[in-house]
Amino acid sequence: MKKIIDKEILSNGVIVLTMKNPEVNNNITWKAAEDLYLEIKSSRENGSNIFILASGLNDHWFEHAWLEDILAIYEGRETTAPGVSWFRLMKEITHPDVISIACINGRASGGGAEIGWACDFRIAEEGVKFCQPEIDLNLTTGLGGTSRVARLIGPTKTAELVFLGHEFSAEQMYELKGINKLTKKGSSLECSKNLANELAKKPKDALVLLKKILNDSLELPLTEALRSEQDFFQSIVNSDGATKKMREIQDKYFDGVKPKDIIF
Repeated sequence: MKKIIDKEILSNGVIVLTMKNPEVNNNITWKAAEDLYLEIKSSRENGSNIFILASGLNDHWFEHAWLEDILAIYEGRETTAPGVSWFRLMKEITHPDVISIACINGRASGGGAEIGWACDFRIAEEGVKFCQPEIDLNLTTGLGGTSRVARLIGPTKTAELVFLGHEFSAEQMYELKGINKLTKKGSSLECSKNLANELAKKPKDALVLLKKILNDSLELPLTEALRSEQDFFQSIVNSDGATKKMREIQDKYFDGVKPKDIIF
């Protein structure tokens, strides 16, 4: 069977997962969703925590869900993989042990774009287009194309994206804070690797807890989120990694180093 997802392990342990499915222009088949889920899950369980999701096609990042798979469910035919793979994939991307970077070098639409909205970071090349075309298929978004996007860019512009099905450029999304970085054509992978390298140097246990805190801040009432944040702080403040680093920095202060001159 043709391989859809290519896995590369960088020297710093970062995992680059590249989808290349030119026969369907990188539309997300159920099989592609399953393969991506399985690659992230197995790598995470083996200790990896930084993932870059990339495309091997120049004009397409991840496009909308493969309609033939959706139709197969209601027309009594087999799908390319179980539909539950989509939910498993989203659960992996948002797992506290996973920091994900969407490396967007081409058009992102529908369910493919929703994979990007679920990632922790989004780096997109100039000229890339984002689209949620569900309205013109007499459908709704189903995996965050409204809910997550509204939290990223606000409800006003999200209404244009999902009610009208308008395409948004990477430049627009950057101005609206929907993506983290706008890069020149052909440079998204290099930029994503640089970000991943910076993340790989950070203590994993703190990253895990900070992702939990960030997720809680979006899902819980403020009082509960603050309580959760303090609980996570208390769970790590006495760890060996934290106490050693705090002592190292405090000793530098005693030696006369100013806070602005500290290199953490």
